[in-house]
Amino acid sequence: MATVNVLTNLSLITVGAAVIALGAAGTAQAKTYTEVGDAGKTLKTAQNLPGGINVIKGTISSKNGADLFSFFWDSGRFKATTVDGASFDTLLELFDSKGTVIALEDDSKGTAQSTINEFLDTGEYFLGISSSPNLALFGINYGTIPGSSSGDYSISLNKKTASFPKPTSVPEPASIIGILGLGAFGLTSVRNRKQQAAVKA
Repeated sequence: MATVNVLTNLSLITVGAAVIALGAAGTAQAKTYTEVGDAGKTLKTAQNLPGGINVIKGTISSKNGADLFSFFWDSGRFKATTVDGASFDTLLELFDSKGTVIALEDDSKGTAQSTINEFLDTGEYFLGISSSPNLALFGINYGTIPGSSSGDYSISLNKKTASFPKPTSVPEPASIIGILGLGAFGLTSVRNRKQQAAVKA
């Protein structure tokens, strides 16, 4: 009986350890990108989110400020929210790779926070955050309408960003010349063998 009790206790300890480990793994899944300095608010100055990010943290330092982040999305539903992640009146905007507004959201679920919920194709996008009502008009052009507040924020995404695809490598001129040289050598060899065969015949 004592042996059975010891084995039972060991089993319970093992199960408990496994549950704790799974819980720890679950809480470690979020990967955060923290704004570096002051994120830009144009296509050229936006900060790039690497792959694997699902939380963005930063600060809107002035009422008319805005932060813009570029990212790559691997198709499907895209959800970004500042609910429970900011104390000021946020406004979120989503743009395509050319800077055209896809979606914008001010007040969500009866709060002063924002939530964007869209289905996206695979590609590059830009996510902007500002203080309402400072939205970007006529492309990514913040500041036309003054904002009302400022503060720290945390934007949660429903899944992690994807890595930007690596550019297709183009053979260097020297490599191309080498390939052409090998091809010419091969053709010459075939021609010589045919000529030798013809002479022997």
